[in-house]
Amino acid sequence: MAGLAVVLAGCAGQEAGAPPRPSAPAGPVILNDASVGSVLSAITKSGLPAANAHDSTASRCPQAGCVQATDTDTVSILKFPSTGRAEIYAAAVPDMLQVEDVVMVFAATVTSEQKAAYGRAVKDAMR
Repeated sequence: MAGLAVVLAGCAGQEAGAPPRPSAPAGPVILNDASVGSVLSAITKSGLPAANAHDSTASRCPQAGCVQATDTDTVSILKFPSTGRAEIYAAAVPDMLQVEDVVMVFAATVTSEQKAAYGRAVKDAMR
């Protein structure tokens, strides 16, 4: 009978009497705590154009799958629940930049140099 207990304990993947192993987190893993507002603040602090900012969450997010969105005259900023969801959205959108779970969609007037600067601003907001 003692042999059976050893075999069963071996099948459980943990020694009898040992403390339980930690399980996987129950909720979603949070990459960063940057909000669309903090990204927009970092953009304006960097001196980049972002005039006429307005919340577009209600109009954009149901279709895009984002959790927050803000549009400006030069860039739209969308925050997604995961990097994977951001990648799916970004793959279908021209003239964009993705940083982790944030996607920025640029107006045609934004230069390559400005796009790179917007990307740096987003990374700064995520620190």
